[in-house]
Amino acid sequence: MTVDTQLNVFSGEEGLRDFYDPDKNLPVPLVELPSRLNPFREDGVRIYAKLMSHLPATNVKSLPALNMLLRAQEQGKVTSDTHTIVEFSSGSTVISLGILSRIMEIPNVKAIISNKTSQIKLQLLRFFGLDLTLLGGPVQPEHLDPNGGIFVANEWGEESGVFNPDQYSNPENYRAHMRWTGPQIYAQLPDISVFAASIGTAGTMTGTSLYLKKVKPSVVGLGVLTAPNDRVPGPRNYNMLLPVEFPWRQSLDFMEEVGSFLSYEKSLELCRNGLLVGPSSGLALVGLLNFLKKRKAENSLDMLRNRDGEIPCVFICCDQPFQYIHEYFDKLGHSYFLPIKNEELFATDLYPYNIDWEVTPEHAQQLVFSPNRDSSGLGKVPIIVDLRDQANFKASHIPGSRNLDIGADTLPNPYKDPKTLVILFDLLDTRFTATDPEYGAALREKLVLLLSRDGNVARLASSILRHRGVSAYYVIGGVDGWRASGLWGSVRAQL
Repeated sequence: MTVDTQLNVFSGEEGLRDFYDPDKNLPVPLVELPSRLNPFREDGVRIYAKLMSHLPATNVKSLPALNMLLRAQEQGKVTSDTHTIVEFSSGSTVISLGILSRIMEIPNVKAIISNKTSQIKLQLLRFFGLDLTLLGGPVQPEHLDPNGGIFVANEWGEESGVFNPDQYSNPENYRAHMRWTGPQIYAQLPDISVFAASIGTAGTMTGTSLYLKKVKPSVVGLGVLTAPNDRVPGPRNYNMLLPVEFPWRQSLDFMEEVGSFLSYEKSLELCRNGLLVGPSSGLALVGLLNFLKKRKAENSLDMLRNRDGEIPCVFICCDQPFQYIHEYFDKLGHSYFLPIKNEELFATDLYPYNIDWEVTPEHAQQLVFSPNRDSSGLGKVPIIVDLRDQANFKASHIPGSRNLDIGADTLPNPYKDPKTLVILFDLLDTRFTATDPEYGAALREKLVLLLSRDGNVARLASSILRHRGVSAYYVIGGVDGWRASGLWGSVRAQL
């Protein structure tokens, strides 16, 4: 086994397990916000983001998940006979349990979740191989509700070979942050004045703040909750926090409530400025900023200053934004996002393209006039469909070719003009349907060579025909390219 923390290398059979062990990793990054994201910088406030999103499982819940499993092994609750982990969770905790359990060679992880969980979240959970069971009732049931998922997970955990970590009452949840998160922050920022975190199960807030207060009693613990009757993934509102059994009250000096809109808005701002963090991170920062605003209005900021006259603050960034992307659009509305140009293309030109369908003028010359000597293996005379306007076709064309005039010669390049692409696609897609007497079923199982003025329309046509099962090729550069090659002069005009 080899661990090189300087170069971030984890080798050997235990390399993957070491990768998830915080004791064998560098501390999670602590990044100070620039002045543009910190409106209190001139007041001596320095705000740092503790990026728990940079943990191997990309979320803060992986630490409690790891600690609960490790302690369960030490206590004999998880043994070689344990085959299943079960937890009520539809988010980061059960995903982390799924990852860590397999690293620890526990094959099955069952997630009991609300039937109100979104399809996108369900797909995410299934992506990680979790065995899902839906339950009705509240999304966040109370711990002792006999109809709730927490209670059901407790019952299932009593079965032989099954372990329920129970993040909601297991003290190893918050002790994970006394073991890792708190010590990291204090080592990185010993002059810390304020610690802020969103509160869900209360594990992060409780464990981290209790540790910091132990080593530095002046640290202010700020818990940030969701506003009443609102929802941000992960954090709870105050009424939902009350039944939580952890000693969270001892860890808190102040609480702030923040709505979902501001949480998503601040998260989006952080992401666009380089910190890729989810909505609960935005909630924590907004809560911290609101707290500082109140202290400034009350002329009490000085009470938070350290010996250097500054106020170093840390807020927890729990996870990344990617699993919530659709929620940003739903919550904030389209005014927060730049419009998509050329939206008309969403409904047109949706068939595949392939460079293997391209033919050079030299290859086309051989294919048309000497098919038996063609080295490509096509080996048969193609049907030639010339897509130029009738006047240009009559002036010069390959003998025996068919003219399909769709008025394209005077139109702009369809790949640079979306309106033209829509028009031409619709025209060609209609003409190449099976019911078209000239260019539908008649081209089935035939070799087709497509020509256009400069090759662009023929390229579009090849995509459509290929989609319909026709072996279609197009000449790169079209007739113009053929002429430029010096070979078009050998094509006899048929007037």
